[in-house]
Amino acid sequence: MTASVSRRTAIGFLAASALLPTGIAQSRTVRANTDRLYLNAYGSKSGFGVAGFDAAGHIRYSLALPGRGHSFARNRDVAVAFSRRPGDYAVVFETWTGKERQRIAAAEDRSFCGHGAFAADGRLLFATEAVGSTGEGVLGIYAATDGYRRIGEYPTHGLDPHEIRLMPDGRTLAVANGGILMLADMPRLKLNIPDMDPSLVYLDAATGRLIRQVRPDHELRQLSIRHIAIDWHGRVAIAMQYEGPETDEVPLVAWHGGPEDRSGLRFLPMPPEQRVGLRQYCGSAAMDDGGRFLAVTSPRGNRMLLWDMAEQRYVSAAAMPDVCGVATLADGAGFVVSNGLGRIAAWPKGGAVTELCSMAGQQWDNHILAIAA
Repeated sequence: MTASVSRRTAIGFLAASALLPTGIAQSRTVRANTDRLYLNAYGSKSGFGVAGFDAAGHIRYSLALPGRGHSFARNRDVAVAFSRRPGDYAVVFETWTGKERQRIAAAEDRSFCGHGAFAADGRLLFATEAVGSTGEGVLGIYAATDGYRRIGEYPTHGLDPHEIRLMPDGRTLAVANGGILMLADMPRLKLNIPDMDPSLVYLDAATGRLIRQVRPDHELRQLSIRHIAIDWHGRVAIAMQYEGPETDEVPLVAWHGGPEDRSGLRFLPMPPEQRVGLRQYCGSAAMDDGGRFLAVTSPRGNRMLLWDMAEQRYVSAAAMPDVCGVATLADGAGFVVSNGLGRIAAWPKGGAVTELCSMAGQQWDNHILAIAA
């Protein structure tokens, strides 16, 4: 291996314990009263951090972060929190206790893009990164067994790489290239909107070899491919954000059959009123435990949508203000969701949203990671 939003209003700077609401006990006991833990980055007027909570919405621990967090990678009892793009840090911590083990600084002329994934054996960590001087996408490669030393990088064959997932075969990485050009000296300015080039790429995890690259049709080139979820059959669900006019009628959720699939993207059916309601923006995607049902959230649209992937069928939608984080509940019961108003809720498949916890003055960030014991 050789080198080759703000979605929410700004959130202040940190004291992790300040987020814990009255009546919800903080605990550092391992796996206390739960076989599943959920990780979510947060922010408040007092700062940034990551919290672990259970399926009842009880906070088990919180860990301070040096800046705004985004998403996570997990390997057994260790997790890595990645900073929001353009990010300059990642934090390695113990999954079940929140104890920090190590911080990883971004390499020179590289910034973290918020997501990462471990290799199947846990020995390597792959992080989506951007080259600050050119905007090109790379996967930073870190030796997890050697102090997370950066040992190389793979090109992602696109701009603005975001979410990355290891495919069920344990050998292939799926990477969402958003296709937007941004440079380090103008970190949030989008420089190529008329000529965007989003793509879903499959890479060989051992060599970085490009296996397949899938793009939307040219007329849909402003569909930024950002978030992905994978079912047990190896089909990749894709949640997108459209950078063109809000009045354009474009699909926002698609799927692809995996690295051996030579066809293009297939768009999932969606009622017209729900497509309009998404306001051209999908924020996160998750499959349920059975790998059959796909949930997609939209913080701009204040809603989440559900599809049956086995039948390629739209199922239902539910409303929740500023909702973005989503992950599966145990035993196929549905999903847990979070929002920028400090709320955690359960969403049974096709059922009513039930609030589990509300924390005034706190903002949950974009993604939830479900951890099974």
